[in-house]
Amino acid sequence: MDVNERLEQNQNGSGPNLKPDEKRLYLGTFRERVILAIHLSQVGSQASKDALADKLKAYPDATLLIDQDRAGEDYIDYLQLAIKSGNPYTLLSNNEVSKQTTDPYAFVLASKTAVNLPNIDL
Repeated sequence: MDVNERLEQNQNGSGPNLKPDEKRLYLGTFRERVILAIHLSQVGSQASKDALADKLKAYPDATLLIDQDRAGEDYIDYLQLAIKSGNPYTLLSNNEVSKQTTDPYAFVLASKTAVNLPNIDL
């Protein structure tokens, strides 16, 4: 591939993606940045809301990634937690579903930089 062609692809956003499967799994971010990930099957539980509230306090600059399509109406409770704590959030819809899991993540709390936490699940 010619260098100019590669530069043109990157300018248009059509260049190669780094770890696309990992980014699909973690709602558009990399595993190394994930602080907490909540599976779809855990969305309605009070334990997941409590865990998220604790992590939001501990990581005030972390962004809550919310997959509205997967979470359904329950996303509002989690959104309110992010708003109350002052954390930024991103609402995602029509998110590409990961082929790596049958119980995808509905919420991911992610840092802007690598945190490399060993346990991100509840």
